[in-house]
Amino acid sequence: RFSYTEEDVAFNSHPAYHMKALLWHCRHYSSKVKELANTPAGIKPESLDNSSTDSQDCIAIFLTVEKGDDVVSIVPKLVEDVRIMSRDTSHKNVVIVPFAHLSSNLAPQDVALQALNLLQEQLKEFNPKRVHFGSDKSLLLDVYGHRGAVRFREFTN
Repeated sequence: RFSYTEEDVAFNSHPAYHMKALLWHCRHYSSKVKELANTPAGIKPESLDNSSTDSQDCIAIFLTVEKGDDVVSIVPKLVEDVRIMSRDTSHKNVVIVPFAHLSSNLAPQDVALQALNLLQEQLKEFNPKRVHFGSDKSLLLDVYGHRGAVRFREFTN
């Protein structure tokens, strides 16, 4: 029933940098902003319109954008993987989570925000919720326990 590749099972390390994403099939996702971030140096948190995000039966996308990523060409690849996971799980709710913790070679903030906004735009059919950029958050994930419930992806230009 589930579509997955060898990348779901084995992590292949590459010397080049790539946009990275962790996709989680969640019963429940919840996060709440605790404080605005002051690292990495120079970060400018978005205005805080909503301090909490909640979703049920969703795909949570934890996204890291790296220096050199061409987000205009890479984001559609991630969108396709989200569509596959949505088809596999029969869930159409999506939460987009900026997540700098998958790399030490982060893209500039404007590029990261561009990627988040493009992803949100291209996933309109999934009722996307976007989590605040530039804050430390509490996090609750209730992840389904089936094979393919967590998928790691790297995307190249």
